[in-house]
Amino acid sequence: MQDKVLNTATSASQAVLPSISRLATATWHYVPGIILMLVVGYAGKIVASYIPHSEYVLFAIAIGMVVRNAFNLPAYFAAGVATYDLWMKIGIVCLGARLALQEVFSIGGSGILMVVVEISVAILTAAYLGKIFGLKEKLASLLGVGIGVCGVSAIISTTSAIEAEEDDATYAIATILLFGAIMLFVYPFLGRLIGLSDTAFGYWTGLSIDNTAEAVATGFAFSEAAGNIATVVKLSRNAVMGVVVLLMALHYARKGITGEVQNKAAFLWSRLPKFLIGFLAFSLLATIGFITPAQASVLNNASKWLFMITFAGVGLSTDFRRLRAGIKPFLVGFGVETVVSVVTFALVYLLIP
Repeated sequence: MQDKVLNTATSASQAVLPSISRLATATWHYVPGIILMLVVGYAGKIVASYIPHSEYVLFAIAIGMVVRNAFNLPAYFAAGVATYDLWMKIGIVCLGARLALQEVFSIGGSGILMVVVEISVAILTAAYLGKIFGLKEKLASLLGVGIGVCGVSAIISTTSAIEAEEDDATYAIATILLFGAIMLFVYPFLGRLIGLSDTAFGYWTGLSIDNTAEAVATGFAFSEAAGNIATVVKLSRNAVMGVVVLLMALHYARKGITGEVQNKAAFLWSRLPKFLIGFLAFSLLATIGFITPAQASVLNNASKWLFMITFAGVGLSTDFRRLRAGIKPFLVGFGVETVVSVVTFALVYLLIP
């Protein structure tokens, strides 16, 4: 009997140990890149501490860009650096604990109107300029949705929904990444030059910058208050991604270019950014007092560290060699980004006190 028990235990350990070993190997795969992001992000904080009235965000991103493009980084950093988007999403969820629901929904009717106008302007301008420059219709659509809604995520979702070619997605993503990198540095400079308030800058950033990571980073590069507002406004755009992608899919299906969307509810759910639900849940729990002020403070500090990793990851993921997308997508992207920036600035000027 004892021998049988011993044999069973031995067999179980032999089955479990390889699984643990594989898990440890898989986990270690990410560690070097995550450590690199921590080092780069903290280096940005150190540099900013020596420069009065500066935010560390741009320094963390700039150092990351230099490290990525000036040095030949070993391949074992890649997997960890690629997780920066995950840390951003967790950071946004944690940020929900310090923003009461009334703050989250403070954008109100005027904010919703601005989001609808911004998305419409981006898509229509991309379609118009795409025709002028002779871009394929689907590539122009990808640029419009990417600029109007939420950058790379929207492009990837729309690519499958409208059955676009992979090359079109690559061109659109490269264009989005290029302008995201430019806006990270141009927007804070313009905001201070014009003398925008934290609220106005947060709205402008959240409305007009494409990728969530870049929008959050640009907001926090101006101030913490602007970063919080930019995050909420940007999440409002992200929330309608499913609807916009569905409408785009129906548009091409109606033209007979793609297949019909069978289950619209399932389609919308699959395109809804799930971290948005976590953000709202934490905000609700904080509002009703389930999350105490002390716990909210801990989560807020956690979000700051997670954002630090994210901002470093944005810089370390910016490979300038990948941003050569061809002149036509670049010109169309430049035109759309310019129109969106001007229109959203005008909306903020008119509607935000």
